[in-house]
This record gives sequence, structure tokens and C-alpha cells, in this order.
Amino acid sequence: MPHGFFTIEQWKQPRKGKGRWVVIQHLDRFKKLSDAIDLLAARKKPGFYRVIQTQRMIWAETGPKGFKMHKWHALEVKTLERTAKAFVRDRRKWPR
Repeated sequence: MPHGFFTIEQWKQPRKGKGRWVVIQHLDRFKKLSDAIDLLAARKKPGFYRVIQTQRMIWAETGPKGFKMHKWHALEVKTLERTAKAFVRDRRKWPR
């Protein structure tokens, strides 16, 4: 079974302008796709939704040895956010 976390998003279309996906809820790595669908059913709110499974994070860079990809499982949204901040903080260079 793939490791990762789920994000439930709803499509929001304003009266004017472009529509966008809005995060409704994150489910951690201990949940299944059916848990995400059950949670959505329990809300009983009409709309257009999608469930996204984030499985892997990839930090790709070009260095003195060429193109390199650092890959690992994204188990929680907090891990993904923390890594994105590090990516910016470290100026897109993998910490040595």
C-alpha cells in the first residue's frame, strides 16, 4: 500500500474571476482513501470535490555532479510544509 497523506479539496467559483481549489481537510498517513470519502459524505454539503494523495516529496537540483533528485515519503502535510520552507531557506540547494 502506498504511504502518504490525503487532502480533500472543494472547487470554489466566485461570481467573478477564476475558480480555485480550497483545502477542506488533511488526513494523516494512518487513514485510507475510503476514510476521506466517508468524511466527505458525513459533511453532507453539496459541491465538487477532489481527494489528492500526496505520496512523495522530491527535491531536485543541479550541482557539480549533475542532476540529483532527493526523494522520500510525504507522511504529513507538516512535513511537506517544513521541507518547502527549507527549500526556500537553503536557496534550493540540498543541505550538505
